[in-house]
Amino acid sequence: MEIPKEIQADIVNYQALQNQLAVIQNQLARIDAELRSIDDALAALEETEDDFAYKAAGPVLVKVRVSVLKEELQERKEELSVKKTSFEKKAKQIETALLQLKKKIEAALAKTQGAGNAPTGA
Repeated sequence: MEIPKEIQADIVNYQALQNQLAVIQNQLARIDAELRSIDDALAALEETEDDFAYKAAGPVLVKVRVSVLKEELQERKEELSVKKTSFEKKAKQIETALLQLKKKIEAALAKTQGAGNAPTGA
């Protein structure tokens, strides 16, 4: 049985969507890890009594006021939260598209297989 070109194209689209979803899920995991790291850093800064802390600036450490560092971390956290929301929305859209495409492919394949199994009028 040969799969019609339209179904083959749908299968290719399905696989492409799966790849896009995997990329987005990886980005979400990276964002979550960075958000946890920021939360840990902010918690450590809350506990310190020092006015200054060190932050990495490439291969060197730079002495920075704790208040400035907290502000930078909060800004980064907000940026990541916006990105995370955007990626989550995109992931849901892709998941919905995958579900619809899967149903379409399954229905088309069932129809094709049903037509191939139909008895001939001999």
